[in-house]
Amino acid sequence: NDRADPRNGAQRASGLRTALTALAPILREHGILGFVEPLGFEECSLRLKRQAVDAIRAVGGLDVYRLVHDTFHHHLAGEVELFPELTGLVHISGVEDAQAPLNSIRDGHRVLVGEADILGNASQIERLLDSGYEGHLSFEPFAESVHALADIPQAIAASMTHLSRAVSQRH
Repeated sequence: NDRADPRNGAQRASGLRTALTALAPILREHGILGFVEPLGFEECSLRLKRQAVDAIRAVGGLDVYRLVHDTFHHHLAGEVELFPELTGLVHISGVEDAQAPLNSIRDGHRVLVGEADILGNASQIERLLDSGYEGHLSFEPFAESVHALADIPQAIAASMTHLSRAVSQRH
């Protein structure tokens, strides 16, 4: 995740395949899955789940690799494809700063999902569930405002209620 990374797209893809190839036997030996999480920031070497899926398939890693669908990074990357069949975990966080330019949004903007969410969390979750995703959903808010809350369990419950209602209203 370096803006000065001199590699082109083909070199980055090759590096990803090299890493996945090296890790796959270790994962197989121990009977565990490796989770690959593309990060939607412009400077990241792996921004799109499509790139990860192509690399996983290219190295024959469908048995040991799964994607992390992060609603924040999915939105930042502008990706449409979801890959629910290859998703092993979903990270959820909201952003409520509608004035922040997309390329300036960072982890510090990530809050629990509420009414003012600009990332389309309910839509992303609904699409994943409707497409067959049956795995876990986890919150990943990094904003100091969340960490400083007096009653974090209540705030999480409120966010869960909001998302449950928003997703069920869409059905």
